Amino acid sequence: MRQLLLLCLLNAFLLTGFAQERLVYKVPKHNQKDEKGRKQGLWMEEVGELRGEPGYTWEGNYKNDRKEGVWKKTTASGHILAEETYKNNVLNGYCKYFYPDGKKSAEGQYVSTEIPGQKDTVMVIDLETQQEKPMEIIREGNPVRHGVWKLYDEESGQMVKEYYRLGEVVTAAEIGDNDSIPVKAAPRPQQTQLPHEGVKGGKKKQ
Repeated sequence: MRQLLLLCLLNAFLLTGFAQERLVYKVPKHNQKDEKGRKQGLWMEEVGELRGEPGYTWEGNYKNDRKEGVWKKTTASGHILAEETYKNNVLNGYCKYFYPDGKKSAEGQYVSTEIPGQKDTVMVIDLETQQEKPMEIIREGNPVRHGVWKLYDEESGQMVKEYYRLGEVVTAAEIGDNDSIPVKAAPRPQQTQLPHEGVKGGKKKQ
């Protein structure tokens, strides 16, 4: 009887250890680099407080050192601030933004109008000779709003729409939106500032 009890305890111990080993094995590694020093796979990046703006955490996937797929931005307390879709390190896809209390503030699609890494040749003035000469530049992509953007009032939650065609403000009729949800009577000359954008409308550097 005593031997049987010891055998059962030994089996339970081995099974527990095996289960824990499998559990640890399933946890994905993050913040890994390949042999060339490029970021690959799941990454979690901490961004500290800057100019009075609170810090946050970025979580998403890298492919060859460039952001790819959905990236999530959260506060230190765990509240979601943004879900952005990247392609080749540039915003390109559906994005959602949230107020600090977790309520949705805006959602819509970004389209990159340039190919990241695309090389172009432009003519510049040589400062010494004052002569024009060709210079090669590498573009980093230019994400602009496209299609229907939904904006939500923080207090009431009421939603209004703005319409874009490759960054240009257009009307609902121009993009064929016949939804009965109210729209803004007159688009403003500048795009609405989103929570992730700076005070002057520029994006925060990441």
